[in-house]
Amino acid sequence: MAGRTMPAPPAPADTTDERPRRAGRPPRTGGRRTRRDRWTGLALSSPAWALLLFAVGVPLVVAAVTSLTDENLVSLEARSFIGWQNYVTEVFTPDFVSALRVTTLVIVLSVVVQLPIGLGLALLLVKPLHGKGALRALISLPMMLTPVAVGLVFRFVADPDLGAVRWIASLVDDTWQPNLLGTPWGALGLVVVVNSWINIPFVTLLLLAALVGVPDDLYEAAALDGAGRWRTLTRITLPSIAPVLAVTAALRVAADYRMFDLVFIITRGGPGDSTVNLSMLAYQESMVNFQLGRACAVAVAMAVLALPFYWFFNRMMRA
Repeated sequence: MAGRTMPAPPAPADTTDERPRRAGRPPRTGGRRTRRDRWTGLALSSPAWALLLFAVGVPLVVAAVTSLTDENLVSLEARSFIGWQNYVTEVFTPDFVSALRVTTLVIVLSVVVQLPIGLGLALLLVKPLHGKGALRALISLPMMLTPVAVGLVFRFVADPDLGAVRWIASLVDDTWQPNLLGTPWGALGLVVVVNSWINIPFVTLLLLAALVGVPDDLYEAAALDGAGRWRTLTRITLPSIAPVLAVTAALRVAADYRMFDLVFIITRGGPGDSTVNLSMLAYQESMVNFQLGRACAVAVAMAVLALPFYWFFNRMMRA
């Protein structure tokens, strides 16, 4: 009819996929662009990978080859290939088992001491306190000192004749003369104490950074629900910082596994061989007995024993 407008044609149906994407999956991009980005990232990181392979791979290969020879620093004759003899005479022995036991004890005792104290200090520093900045600087002071200097100081403190431990014991009993360096457990405990004194600030700072990132809403909700301090700690704080706590423990285990400087300065592996760990055993074979082949066998065995731990640490970092 005249004057009546015709209705607009219906809009074409939207043929795009309206299905919701799976949570956590990024939008799909073109394969060519993704492949190009991967090659670009590989090209940019190749210098770093080459330097890493050269710095880590070459010493490992040299150590592995040397461990199969009778090379030493005494004989002028050319080294000869002896196969697995160094591993039989050095690795599969009671001395290596004892060094592995000492290494494990140092790792376990150090982690048991460092993590709880570091967590306690981090929980203290995360609260509003007067002079918190000065307290943080004071706690971080041991981390700034070299392990050699700290080891020398604590060795003098534990000296049975002139040390502070002897003087403190004399205040209690004049006849009491403790000799920490003269007993296996005393020397091992001193190494653990010094190691913990140096590294507790590192643990504290890592856990403090994790605690700062915990949302305040969780604590407010817990307070409204009437949760106490212990329940808040176990149900909110620890689960929230669990990844950082696990990574911190892994870093400390890796560092204590290869510890050498503190053992060398404080105990020299004594009394007897009671504090000889794996690194100290490799040092004794190379620089005391001049048997480079045996020392490299110990080093290769250490690397092999560390592989499962580093695999677990890598999985934990990806989680």
